[in-house]
Formats: sequence, C-alpha cells, structure tokens
Amino acid sequence: MATAAILAHLDSTIHSLDQGLAHAKTGAVRSINSWVETLAGAGVPALGTLADELKHLEELLASDKATTAQLKKALASIGKHTTAAATSAEGASVDKIKQIGHLLTEAAASLH
Repeated sequence: MATAAILAHLDSTIHSLDQGLAHAKTGAVRSINSWVETLAGAGVPALGTLADELKHLEELLASDKATTAQLKKALASIGKHTTAAATSAEGASVDKIKQIGHLLTEAAASLH
C-alpha cells in the first residue's frame, strides 16, 4: 500500500511535469535523486533499472553536451518503464504512476 509520503511525492512530480519541461528541469535533480533512492530501495529489479535510467537522465541534464535526441530517448524510455511499473503498484498510486509515465512520454514527444 502506498504511504502518504509516496503519494505526496507522486503528486509533486505530476505537478512539476504538468508545468512543462522548462519548469520541471529546475527541480529535476532533487526530484530525480529522491526517486532514485526510493526505487533502488524497493528491492524490485525492474524498479532498479528505472532508477538507473533516472541517474542517466540526471547526467544528461547536468551536461552541457547532452543533445535533444539523447534527452528525448531517455524521457521516452523512462515514461515507458514508469507506465509499465504502474501494473505492479497498489491502491491510489496506480493512476498517479500511469499519469507520470504519460507526462514523461508526452515530454519526450515535445522535444524536436
């Protein structure tokens, strides 16, 4: 069952992504680090893989040499895997995780 802290973190991530990529980028590193810790500590291999993808996204965001294509690919993959992770979630978190996956996929599609 999802804890109140996890639900609040999901809501915060959704709100940030709803504001668009430019807004989301400002708090992305802090949010990414928090999600990496949460996912890596879950003890589920698929979530560990998602945590690794988030670490890669963090590296891209910190780099001056990251290309739009690299960011698009990373966001699309994270969106896909986030949506897939919703199938193993429980309770109120299921729809929120699906929404985050959808928003990440939309963000990837918006990059040109």
